[in-house]
Amino acid sequence: MKKFLFLLCLTSIWWGCNPTFVEQEGTTLKTVRVKVYANDWAYTQQNESDQFNNNYFYALVDMPEITEDVFDYGEVKAYAVFDRNNLQNARKHLLPYVLHMEDMNMYGDWFYFTETYDFTYGIGWAEFNFRTSDFAYEDNVNINPPAMDFDIVITYPQDEAARR
Repeated sequence: MKKFLFLLCLTSIWWGCNPTFVEQEGTTLKTVRVKVYANDWAYTQQNESDQFNNNYFYALVDMPEITEDVFDYGEVKAYAVFDRNNLQNARKHLLPYVLHMEDMNMYGDWFYFTETYDFTYGIGWAEFNFRTSDFAYEDNVNINPPAMDFDIVITYPQDEAARR
């Protein structure tokens, strides 16, 4: 009897732990390629008093594809794309993406920092953000992020009747 109860408990635990996958029909995906040129990046520092204020660079993009319906019921993801045209080295990183960096200064000393690429969006717009952990651009306003490629992937919701 004890063995039977043990097997019954074990079976119910096993049965309860199996994930159930639900396949949804009618989902539509769209990928929008976005190129942010070096001169497209804007800086949050507006005047001298804003210096050392945790400033960062941003690039605002019009995105009519992000409708109210997508905002409320769909999904929007962004990827940083590196070496898109080089098939062997091409890669995408889901945002936010944090890259650990090292560089040598003019005195031969190594310094370490991170670069962070992030993304936010609203109805009709998207914004890419770039910042570095050393905030070197706070001291040297001539530092600017490079041109970057991004992909925005939008999952459109099913029709209104299917969601209810």
